[in-house]
Amino acid sequence: MSLEDAKEYAQQVEREIASAVPLELLSGVDQRDRGSFLACSRDGGHQWAGGLTATVVSDPAPEQVLNPIAVHFADRDDLAVRRREDHGDSLIDLIGPHGAMWIVRYSRDRGELDVDSFATCIRLPDGVWPGGSY
Repeated sequence: MSLEDAKEYAQQVEREIASAVPLELLSGVDQRDRGSFLACSRDGGHQWAGGLTATVVSDPAPEQVLNPIAVHFADRDDLAVRRREDHGDSLIDLIGPHGAMWIVRYSRDRGELDVDSFATCIRLPDGVWPGGSY
């Protein structure tokens, strides 16, 4: 998979996550255009890491925001769905092939749905510096 394809796949799933939330609960979605690179293997692999933040309105309960996401992805063969709690926030992890992962956190007190994405582990093309943004 090319770097461009890995990034596009990660961002496409970010958008799909946001679109699974009922429209009346979101007032805006901000997808970051650029991300950074993280080492993901001992042999020099890297993954593009980016994210998306959506503003949640009407103070819904966590299950109103997260259940539609879990249901939307439950039947997909390419992604596993895992639910958990962290520091009082409800989370869903979507785990994909070759190290790809999306961490979906609903922070009710901030009124935000945050999606952190980590693309498939790949080798960076020549000339792409792992310490830069892309």
